Amino acid sequence: METLLLPATIESLEACRLFVLEKLQQLDVTREITFKVELVLEEVLTNVIHYAYPESTGEMEIGCSIEADRSFCFVIKDWGVPFNPLERSDPELSDDLSKRQVGGLGIHLVRHMVDELSYQRQDGSNILTFCFHL
Repeated sequence: METLLLPATIESLEACRLFVLEKLQQLDVTREITFKVELVLEEVLTNVIHYAYPESTGEMEIGCSIEADRSFCFVIKDWGVPFNPLERSDPELSDDLSKRQVGGLGIHLVRHMVDELSYQRQDGSNILTFCFHL
């Protein structure tokens, strides 16, 4: 799997997006899949940038693969604060907007846009894998 390592900063978002889209364009995918991949990618990278390194700056690594079952997967790795989004409960969407707890909507969105999502904490890093069935 080819990877890209960049500083976990807003300035790195576009390079990450272009890296993933270049890999995705090697496949014959619908606009819907491309939209989902871009949306999930931006949401997750933004969270890494804002929350993984609260007291310093760090790096993030992204990799892409095309699986034998015709799935497009990308992996985001950081060495920041441990965070498993799969442990977060879904936000209560039926509450009045003024009563809702802040946060959690992005993770909720990501969970519902991907076909497979996994998390590992390994050697001091967070590793999130997102797969889209083509």
